[in-house]
Amino acid sequence: MRWNSVGRALLVSSLFFLCAASAALGDPRDDFARETGLDTDLIGVVQVDVGGTEMTIAFVFVNERALDSRVSTALRQALEPYVGRNALYVNPSVRDVVLRFGFDPQAIAAQGEGRERTTAPVSAWVELSPGFLGGAFLVNPAGAEQGSGSEGVLVLGDLIDPTRPFDIFYGNERTTFRILAAASSGSTSVSSTSAASHDPISVPALGDVSSLESVLARSDLTEVSLAALFALDRSLVRILDATVTSAAVRFVFIRLDESVRASALGDDLLSRLDPLIGTGAVMVWATSTTGAPFSPWSFYVQQSGTNFVFFSSASFVGLTSGFLSLERLEPGTLAAAVIRLPKNVNAQAPFAVRYSSFGVTYP
Repeated sequence: MRWNSVGRALLVSSLFFLCAASAALGDPRDDFARETGLDTDLIGVVQVDVGGTEMTIAFVFVNERALDSRVSTALRQALEPYVGRNALYVNPSVRDVVLRFGFDPQAIAAQGEGRERTTAPVSAWVELSPGFLGGAFLVNPAGAEQGSGSEGVLVLGDLIDPTRPFDIFYGNERTTFRILAAASSGSTSVSSTSAASHDPISVPALGDVSSLESVLARSDLTEVSLAALFALDRSLVRILDATVTSAAVRFVFIRLDESVRASALGDDLLSRLDPLIGTGAVMVWATSTTGAPFSPWSFYVQQSGTNFVFFSSASFVGLTSGFLSLERLEPGTLAAAVIRLPKNVNAQAPFAVRYSSFGVTYP
């Protein structure tokens, strides 16, 4: 609906570059790629007959290359939280103008090499258009002659391994993805793998974090001043100001080197950090003065061309209450946790900690 396309009932949105091309006669995957600027390995298309009406479902694998295509600012911001989470943008559409259609998200299943065909739970779906999960369609904003459809996101997580081919089914129809490490667009790409889990560590939530909240809210805060304030080695501190769906979020990352034990972080916090210091783990504080959507599962680690995405709660040690279940940072509140490096990451070599399309690097 928001990626530009031609023919085959693939929708066009006013938020995107609008194409004036007429209906295409070729492979719908190639047509979609040509008109959207997407690489073909990121696209899957299936067409099914529903009561005599042809429905086209376009799938787009959500990674950084996808967001570098002819995507609108609004949709890019909506999809950024799903980069690195093995997610698909899903756009069912028909040529007719309808307010509801027989599209069933639960008819969509995934199957990776050597794995069973699996239907994702309802919790894996995110509605981008209202009523997506119930079959509600919207008239294409490019005009009624373009038909109608809806759009959502399916977070597949460890149901697939994007470094190997995988199939997406709608009923008996199938489309196959083979995500490439590099594509014709010339954009840099990385492969992804799920992060190896750890033995869980649980610590009591911090009681009063108001002092940390006030520090992070300072407009003159720098990595140098923060390091000095807490007597930390400057090389351990990173500050990242990001924009998440038009909202400002500030992240502070502190690598838990052995020298942190002698810092001024305070006995209360250091006692919680003790089992994680020296393991390569990175503490993160996140806050937003205006409020912003937030998901800890948007964090991932990048090293040597591979994204290590998290699917295990043991990869995080929450320092503030309810960290793993957060969906939003309320104004003036602080979320804090420790991100544990995946077992396949070499803590002695350079790596990046990323949140969606933003990130910091160590060393």
